[in-house]
Amino acid sequence: MESEILSDEELAMITGYQARAWQRRWLNSHGWHYIESRGRRPLVGRQYARQQLGAPSAEPSPSAPAKQAWTPDFSKVS
Repeated sequence: MESEILSDEELAMITGYQARAWQRRWLNSHGWHYIESRGRRPLVGRQYARQQLGAPSAEPSPSAPAKQAWTPDFSKVS
C-alpha cells in the first residue's frame, strides 16, 4: 500500500534534486504546497502531487449517475 506522502525518491524524481533545500526551492518556484517535517524534509501529499502533475482524479465525476442504494424487499417477509 502506498503512503499518502511522497517518498524521498519520488520527490527527488519530480524536483530533480536530492538535497532538501533545493527540493523546497523547486516546490516554491513551481507553486506547490507542502509542509516541512521536524528535519525540514518537504512533505508533499500523493493526491496533491497527482493533481499538480495532471493525472486524472480517482474520484467519480459529479456528472456520473449515483448508484441507487440497496433497499430490502419487505414484501417477501411474512
